[in-house]
Amino acid sequence: MEKLDQEVGTMRQKFESQGLKQAQEKWQARFDELQRERTELPRLNGAQEH
Repeated sequence: MEKLDQEVGTMRQKFESQGLKQAQEKWQARFDELQRERTELPRLNGAQEH
């Protein structure tokens, strides 16, 4: 029984770390997207003013 509990705990840790990694990748992608928009906006605004 103890071995089963240990295996379940290991599986839970794997799933949690996988979910955490996916969430981190999602937020990193969003952050990168916002950074690109931030660098493109001044150029676009500058082009509209001229």
